[in-house]
Amino acid sequence: MQYRIANMDDLEGIAQLHAESWRNSYRGIFPDDFLDHDVWDERQNAWASRLSSPKKNQHIIVATDNDEIYGFICAFGYESAQWGTFIDNLHVSNAAQGKGIGKQLLYLIAQWVDNTFEHKGLYLEVLEDNVGAQHFYHRLGARHQETNLWQPPGNGEKVNDMLFVWENDHPLLPHNIAAKA
Repeated sequence: MQYRIANMDDLEGIAQLHAESWRNSYRGIFPDDFLDHDVWDERQNAWASRLSSPKKNQHIIVATDNDEIYGFICAFGYESAQWGTFIDNLHVSNAAQGKGIGKQLLYLIAQWVDNTFEHKGLYLEVLEDNVGAQHFYHRLGARHQETNLWQPPGNGEKVNDMLFVWENDHPLLPHNIAAKA
């Protein structure tokens, strides 16, 4: 597996993986009609915007093998004075889960944070019904801070969105993340 900074050529691969991840993880949470019909266009438009006009603090890394994207992470450095860097997306294809790709992507973001920002904290949001993701982040040292309501795309009902935080990047750096594997 190779890891590199994403570029515009990754648009379709990232959007496809993101749409498939939502279809697999959020069935019953997001409206079926949205997941069956609109999610691809919505994700493609979102990623076209992010890749063509990135925010200055945006950092996207893809995990590839033979030019196929198996995972990606998107973070916004020092997005919050309280929590630090916001991990907006971390997705790994179903076929590649359990192979350490998610942990490696988190390590690479933590390393970027460690080298770039004074505030070393990281945070992300996980839908309450996504129990597998909650367990993954908890095993890597994140703690649940609070729960808020979030309006998912597709005009569904609001859902519980859980804020997970790492007060600093140390649990995600290489010597610590290997011990949690």
